[in-house]
Amino acid sequence: MIKVNLLRDQAAKTRKTAVKPTASPMGLLAVAVLAAVALGAGGTWYYLNSQIVRLTGARDRLRVEEARLKELRKQIEQFEKMKQEKQSRVDIIEQLRANQKGPVTLLSQVIRSIPTSAAFWLTSMEQKGEQIRIMGFTVRGETIPDFMSNLAATGYFKTVDLELYEDQEKEAAKFTLLCVSEQRKAIPE
Repeated sequence: MIKVNLLRDQAAKTRKTAVKPTASPMGLLAVAVLAAVALGAGGTWYYLNSQIVRLTGARDRLRVEEARLKELRKQIEQFEKMKQEKQSRVDIIEQLRANQKGPVTLLSQVIRSIPTSAAFWLTSMEQKGEQIRIMGFTVRGETIPDFMSNLAATGYFKTVDLELYEDQEKEAAKFTLLCVSEQRKAIPE
């Protein structure tokens, strides 16, 4: 059997009479506010995201720079340590050179003070701190005071004292002088 739809024409008429939608001003305002808020939130997100990317890149660059500077700091510390070692070596060498001048000066002062008028021998000189012990022999005992006054006149000694005098018959007299150096830096023992 064949069926025919006779209601089709009535349905077409009802569609034509459909109501057009109308927009209310409050609804449009609400949509505009929502669009503005969405746009503001999107802009804020974009700005914050770009800041995060920029700051993350800066952080990574700073970490690389920090690692490089740590390596440089290690090298600088090594160089400082080497510099201190070399400076201490230089200081020791300069101190040794200064100490070399002390014995030379001492011997020079003693040699200049020896009287030339009589036979006079020096057998030894010992230094302990600022004290200097000079031992020797002389044929004439009266040359010992001359030697002592010559030593005192050099200005190198604070005091010059006769510690021992032994007059040996038929031989030279043995003497020992005890001197205290005027110098602040004494010759090392």
